[in-house]
Amino acid sequence: MSEERLFTANRFLAVPDILKSRCGILDISFVYSLYRAVIELHGSVEEPFLEPVIFIDGKPVDLSKAEWEQQMHWIPAFNVSERNLQVSSRIFPALAHRGFVWLLELTSEAENPLNIDLGWKGHWKETDHVVNVSKPMTGERIGAISSRYDGIPFIEFRGTAPLFAVAFEPSEPMKAEITSDAHPDKVISSREQGEAVARRNEGIRYSLTTSITLEPGQTRTIALYVGIGLEEISAVASASDLKHHTWQELLSDLYHWLESHKLNAGDEQLNRILNKNSLYNFFFSEAVTLDTEELVLVTARSSRYQSCAAYWDRDAMLWSFPAVLQIEPVQARRMIEYALTVQLRNVGVRSRFIDGVALEPGFELDELCAPIYALQMYVRAAGDMSILFDRRVQSGVNRIHKILMSKKHDSVALFETMLMPNDKAAKYPYLTYNNVLAWRALRNLQWMYELIHDMDRSEDNKILARQVHQAIMSNCIVEGPFGPMFAWSVDLNGNYELRDEPAGSLQLLSWLEFCTPDLPAYRNTVQWIHSSENPYSFHDAPFAAPGTEHQNQPSILSVANDLLTGRVDHALDFLRRARMDDGIACESVDKETGRVATGPAFASCAGYLAFALGHALGASILGPEPEPSDRLYEPPPPEIRDTMESPELH
Repeated sequence: MSEERLFTANRFLAVPDILKSRCGILDISFVYSLYRAVIELHGSVEEPFLEPVIFIDGKPVDLSKAEWEQQMHWIPAFNVSERNLQVSSRIFPALAHRGFVWLLELTSEAENPLNIDLGWKGHWKETDHVVNVSKPMTGERIGAISSRYDGIPFIEFRGTAPLFAVAFEPSEPMKAEITSDAHPDKVISSREQGEAVARRNEGIRYSLTTSITLEPGQTRTIALYVGIGLEEISAVASASDLKHHTWQELLSDLYHWLESHKLNAGDEQLNRILNKNSLYNFFFSEAVTLDTEELVLVTARSSRYQSCAAYWDRDAMLWSFPAVLQIEPVQARRMIEYALTVQLRNVGVRSRFIDGVALEPGFELDELCAPIYALQMYVRAAGDMSILFDRRVQSGVNRIHKILMSKKHDSVALFETMLMPNDKAAKYPYLTYNNVLAWRALRNLQWMYELIHDMDRSEDNKILARQVHQAIMSNCIVEGPFGPMFAWSVDLNGNYELRDEPAGSLQLLSWLEFCTPDLPAYRNTVQWIHSSENPYSFHDAPFAAPGTEHQNQPSILSVANDLLTGRVDHALDFLRRARMDDGIACESVDKETGRVATGPAFASCAGYLAFALGHALGASILGPEPEPSDRLYEPPPPEIRDTMESPELH
């Protein structure tokens, strides 16, 4: 299947959109701690941020005819053949480095020598600061030749001081030229010529070109190393570092990493969906900040998604985290540590900036409980009890428990919430799904306290969990169209609401082990969710999956919910036919075509889908329960300990 949207990333830098029509990178981005945001450097469709140029005897090669693929689900690559020249190209991120590599491999199929002009050109049109919405950044954009590394061009953003820069170093000498819209006749090709300067609504253009002759049958490979940094020297040094390691070494390291982290669904089509979404989640829902080199978690790193650069407990801990745990447990541990330290001060608040400061106020009970669910999942899957002895983690758990108790009804063991899992205000304060998640958190705490021999707290949580279970069964089951069913929400005064939301579906009650799938109230609830009684069920559409009033289209979260709760055949059929966001999970798809309708580039949803699909196909991550420890400290298992300081992950 030919890909329409291609992308790649490492933790430092993302290439979120590659234009097939021009074989060009539309933009690049990175996360900046000082601004609590994703910074995007844009080109345009007509003039991408970076694209190759190839001429044969003075006539351009038509790269719009190139055939693209995403090698190993992560490396955009194309091939094009014209006038006896075969061109192959790959764009790949360098693991644990601040940059990426663009390879051009040219092979002559001619009987006579071919005279070829080739290289890259680009256009830095604008710069955006992104947290949910994109806003232009004000400052000067500079293009020049490095003052220390002669011949290497760089582009730099300056406010009162340099903030970030990008440098381009080819594998062999090339002629560099830089111009700006402000002074298009001033061409910068050496450091002595100064700088090209662009301000708001002005572009910087840059090119690197060389001429070669290919003999019949000869192949040449030329690489462009693209590095980023906080200013000229660090960006140029990043590019030079990539060149020092060589593209062969960097590509080999990436191939090895991708091979060791792939999942096998036993089916080629499902393998593609599983691995693309797993990798997209891994690299687009977390990042290392350019300016402080700290791990941060976000719902998405691309501004194509409406919550780009924002942190949500639910998205990070319930959706993204299980997929990371599926392929890299030590990174999953770091995610929990981040959630229970950096993000702790406003845990349970709707959304936050990457440093934990509140972005969108409003309390959500499901978000409060999410880190506890992730913690127990990690301990079970990794067999790593050492995290339970971490004082920071213990402090985080205590804070969550304290907040949870402050939301408890005075006389009934139910917890209130202000916002629903769809982030809208709740009609009634006691949501069934949220309280089941709270019950699950209490059960998890009971088990984890038992592991570390804190028997008093274990017993306290056990007793409260039992009370919450009884309160839900007594107050949250109402009469529905198919018989007794779980209400969406209640007010404890006899009022209730019949509703469901894919982001926190009542269908998940069996997955959370609150009830068995054959409980009549649960069966009736699931029947209601997928019937015409639910105005957003889309039960008779070609692509049938429940949605929401907001989306008004089938939700991919619902498909993942199906995978986790036994509706596997239906979900697999849906996924085999749905294009989604070119194979990547999105918020919703068109009910008739299966193509993205809302919420493209939804990285944490990609994680949820990857985990649910892996689980449904037998890739369970939950191992045997660890035995309670009789020591004051339990060290991490060797496979966790040996990789905790791996440079690949920083």
